[in-house]
Amino acid sequence: MIEDCKSAKNPNAYRTKHQAEYQLHDSLKKELQDLGVTKIPSSNKIQKRIENLKSEQAATVREKQELQKKQKTLDIIRQNFTALLNAPQISNNDISRTVASSLQH
Repeated sequence: MIEDCKSAKNPNAYRTKHQAEYQLHDSLKKELQDLGVTKIPSSNKIQKRIENLKSEQAATVREKQELQKKQKTLDIIRQNFTALLNAPQISNNDISRTVASSLQH
């Protein structure tokens, strides 16, 4: 819009005709400056950033899935370990009798 004004045959008439757009532009510019934004990146840079973020997100999702698989494996190991700890104790005498019994048959 501002560039169009510079190339218009009658810049004053152009500015008067587009006064509402100029006011919107000025108020948005002020709001952005108040937020600390001094330069808006180009649409190409924004698109590239979006693509990078999507790629990062996909990698993070894959990593999360791998960690979930590992967590399942660790849960199974923990359950097995707990089951072993809670299993009734077998004495050496019980093992000896079981082996002897097996050998007699």
